[in-house]
Amino acid sequence: MPDLTAQEFTWDDHFWVATVRLASWQGFQSRHGDYASQDTSEPSDGTVKIVISPEGRDKAPLSEPEIELARWAIAHEREMQVSALAALLPHYAALRPEYAEFIEDPLLMPPVVEAEGFKSLIGLHSVNIHQVEKDGRPYVGLEFGCTWDDEHGLGALMHGTRVVEIGGADTAITLWIAERDASQT
Repeated sequence: MPDLTAQEFTWDDHFWVATVRLASWQGFQSRHGDYASQDTSEPSDGTVKIVISPEGRDKAPLSEPEIELARWAIAHEREMQVSALAALLPHYAALRPEYAEFIEDPLLMPPVVEAEGFKSLIGLHSVNIHQVEKDGRPYVGLEFGCTWDDEHGLGALMHGTRVVEIGGADTAITLWIAERDASQT
């Protein structure tokens, strides 16, 4: 497992945040701007923010179990990516007709038939580690910026490598979605 420590996290007045490089997200859009906006036209080198408890946590020092959940997410980044992008394909196909009348440039939301097609359309902004886990696997929110919706973005909530829900960027940071899923047997 990656050797991520509590010292690598800083309190930014809202969240505990660290920066890591996730190889599986290299080549996608670079989304380090405000509200996950694109910060450069160059592809991402895989650098993303890891955010522990994006909702409902104070600035008390991080615990070792919280760090372990972040380590798990980093160690399983590739499996989470494969699952998230596979689930995004049908979700995206269903969204295209809804956005058709609002998108002036068809290049912002072209047809995508395989996961590789998302590289020029989305970029991972942050990996949000929720304070909820089940069966030893964390709930992790993947927050993206995307070409078709600058305002709401894109988010996927994962339980381990299973996709719980895909929606706007808020899906990645909303604690109650993780709590609801964790309470189901």
